[in-house]
Amino acid sequence: MQTNRRIGVDVGGSHVSASIFNEGQLYAPMRTARYPLDSHSTADEILGAIASCIGDVIEPGCTGIGIAFPGPFDYEKGVCAIPASVGKFGNLFGLHVKQALQDYPETGGLPLHFDNDAHCFAYGAQQLMQLKGDKTVLLTLGTGFGSAFLVNRKLATSGEGIPASGAFFDQPYGTALADDHFSTRWLLNAFTAATGKEVTSVREFTTQHPAAAMPVFSTFGHNLGAFLRPWLEAFGCEELVIGGNISKAFNLFEPALLQQLEGLNIDIRYCNDTEACILAGAASLHTEKTQTPARSTTQPLLPVKANTPEGYNIFPSYQTGQSVQEGFDALAAQIAGETSVVIDGFGGMLWEPFRTALHEALRKRNIPVYWYDASACMYDDAVIGEKIAYALGGDDPVFGTRYTGEPGDFFDPAKLAMLRPGKAPGIHIAYGTGAALATFPGKLVYADVPKNEIQYRMRAGSITNLGSQTASYKRFYFVDWPVLNLHKASLLSRIDIIADAQRPDALTFMNGDAFRQSLDGMLTTPFRARPWFEAGVWGGDWMKKHLPGLNPDEVNYAWSFELITPENGIVLEGNGLLLEVSFDFLLYRNNQQLLGNAAQRFGNAFPIRFDFLDTYDGGNLSIQCHPRPAYTKQHFGEYFTQDETYYILDCEPDADVYLGFQENIDPQTFRTALDNAQERNIPLQVEQYIQRFTAEKHGLYLIPNGTVHASGKNNLVLEISSTPYIFTFKMYDWLRLGLNGAPRPIHLDHAFANLYFDRKGAAVQKDLISHPQVTDTWTGGRKVQLPTHAEHFYTVDRYEFSGSVTIPTNGQCHICMLVEGDAVSVSANNREQRFHYAETFVVPAAAGTYECRYEGKGKAFLVVAYVKEDHC
Repeated sequence: MQTNRRIGVDVGGSHVSASIFNEGQLYAPMRTARYPLDSHSTADEILGAIASCIGDVIEPGCTGIGIAFPGPFDYEKGVCAIPASVGKFGNLFGLHVKQALQDYPETGGLPLHFDNDAHCFAYGAQQLMQLKGDKTVLLTLGTGFGSAFLVNRKLATSGEGIPASGAFFDQPYGTALADDHFSTRWLLNAFTAATGKEVTSVREFTTQHPAAAMPVFSTFGHNLGAFLRPWLEAFGCEELVIGGNISKAFNLFEPALLQQLEGLNIDIRYCNDTEACILAGAASLHTEKTQTPARSTTQPLLPVKANTPEGYNIFPSYQTGQSVQEGFDALAAQIAGETSVVIDGFGGMLWEPFRTALHEALRKRNIPVYWYDASACMYDDAVIGEKIAYALGGDDPVFGTRYTGEPGDFFDPAKLAMLRPGKAPGIHIAYGTGAALATFPGKLVYADVPKNEIQYRMRAGSITNLGSQTASYKRFYFVDWPVLNLHKASLLSRIDIIADAQRPDALTFMNGDAFRQSLDGMLTTPFRARPWFEAGVWGGDWMKKHLPGLNPDEVNYAWSFELITPENGIVLEGNGLLLEVSFDFLLYRNNQQLLGNAAQRFGNAFPIRFDFLDTYDGGNLSIQCHPRPAYTKQHFGEYFTQDETYYILDCEPDADVYLGFQENIDPQTFRTALDNAQERNIPLQVEQYIQRFTAEKHGLYLIPNGTVHASGKNNLVLEISSTPYIFTFKMYDWLRLGLNGAPRPIHLDHAFANLYFDRKGAAVQKDLISHPQVTDTWTGGRKVQLPTHAEHFYTVDRYEFSGSVTIPTNGQCHICMLVEGDAVSVSANNREQRFHYAETFVVPAAAGTYECRYEGKGKAFLVVAYVKEDHC
């Protein structure tokens, strides 16, 4: 028995054809079937016709099915993107055609592969017409203007002489697009305009009105040649192959075409059987299975089940008292009774694995499922690119400005209106980032993805930016995340099910009302965000040695995102299962309860961050500064800047902090030395320009905007700062390369536009190193204020105590860390939690007061940061 046969399918506006071939014998189909197909029919009728046609030729031994389908179409996913305005297949818009066809028994569960008819024509013509040229252009002239390019007999979609889209149809010609000129509709309209007569097909007016057809086709050939000539010359075309229904009338348009192409040494060939070539080409479609890893990192995923270690916990959770559920089968049970569902989610979702897993779970229940992809409603890359260009900062590798638009900016409203459930029995699901923007009815499921996982996926190449074919952190930070945060905030009150989609194979979720109740509980009691950790060129090993659960094989740990809320999650625990969502849901739920008096100024922006900078056995940080407030607003769209402090949690005797300028600093001399380091690789004599101080454990070093600074080697710095966190202007990086082997970006122009050169000499010791003041004492303890600079909108206190201390929030959110002692028990609103050494926790303003109890040896040191009352 032949065990390697393939099926080719050609889907047209009036019929569908299918042929089965023995592999390697595409010139001789074993059997062919043809079914009528009305492209204006319902989705179910169209799919049924295609499936039936396949069913007529399929037999044992088939290994795959290739389908030529007109565009626009996402051929990789198998999603139809043809809008109703095209005049055909409008009822398939957004539909996951591949999945729908795979569910028909007639397709036998075989792999389906899609491509457009022009590409399939090129594949087939290459073999059936034995094309010889090294550079061949192929055209299909019919309902649309199809094109394909072969270079050295392989399909090419980019290169010299090939349009950016990889095809001719969308290129301008005259006052319209090429597709409007070189298609059946142009011929019919031109004939009507010339004669006043209505015809329904090219065949009709060429056979019944040959005299009137001649000038129409002559103009068609003239225009086609005029359009093609510059493209063919640029491509270096040796061979031009013309197929499609219109090619059958080549004798009518060829003379005018040849006249326009005169002088070009091109072999022009016409295809007598375009469909045979398309079917043969479609049968040859296949995809090499290359498994792209979902993430690139050594860091572990959040486990599904809670496990509370003794000591620092890298997966802290909040016990909600609500139910968390696990698995796609459980989610399928929740939506099985619906007729339509919307599944939206944050950017960075692995939508196809998610969709496939849920589809299989629903099919186990014998439910017909139809999927509608919201990405079909997005504007083209070029349109989106123009809208967001101002936010991307040109060629700057790091900085842009915050995009101020809305989620709807990425979607065509007319296409969103077209995304609607079909009429076939079963469940119809609109899915994808932005799906809730459509008028698609139904229960709303929202799938969240942590920002650290988004970056791990970006590095693996498994995701792209919103409406893009590529991925970059800069684009995520300045465009995608601001836009999608707005979208997320708008959906919070409507969410019926919230899902944690960071684990591709292990979903957790909870009911929307239970989720909102969980947020309400967190807003009145202390809690931790989930930290995450990153390696860096200067990174150390303190965290490796002191924080259990980290991967010991990581090259180093430079940062811990203890509480950098734009990228942190919160983990909800219910019945022992863990579900992570982004921290900002708390702000969207009730920023007043969380931030208290500071909510009026900061809105939904959490103002203070805690993070670790680990240089133990590592290296010095770069010499750097941060932008002044007016500069950061003007250039980056941020409403407050990066004012920092270094709290030395731990250090070795030889550890230093670089801070402020020497008394004799000369800005121009300093700039020249930095230029020499950057351009000529001459080491900077750092201490000639910048002061160096011995790091003192529990000392606080003040780094208001515009201050030159760096942490030296052998420090574990608790960086207490305002939340903006990427606006670091590096001036000198010790002539080293990054972990990727490339130089790290240097930002001298930015830095010199912001540096305060009067922060120098003796004033640095006085103004930029905090001088602790005891403000309260009691039996067993005292409160020490660590004053910050006038530029800092936050202040820092340290409670040193044994036994217990009650701390009022005074209408402010407190960010806390135990910096001495093993653990402290914290009680607020009849809820007690235990926080360990080096763990960051948040006490919402709405907690009112909280009691901290320490029963270990010696005294506990608790650092507390909050917004100054006069900066609210």
